[in-house]
Amino acid sequence: MMDERRDVALAIKSCLDSLMSDAARCDLGDLAHFISLAALAAEDAAAASDPQTARLKAMMANDVGHC
Repeated sequence: MMDERRDVALAIKSCLDSLMSDAARCDLGDLAHFISLAALAAEDAAAASDPQTARLKAMMANDVGHC
């Protein structure tokens, strides 16, 4: 169950990162900032669901996926 929660949080973070990039590219700075905060919350949720947080941090250093 914890792995599933982590995987879902990582998938959401990936989508939010993509949306943040799109917003920044379209000069929607305020929206990009708001989305970046949501992406940080998703990252925190993934870390809280992973007993091996060091492994998760290594995954976060790379692009996990793209939606």
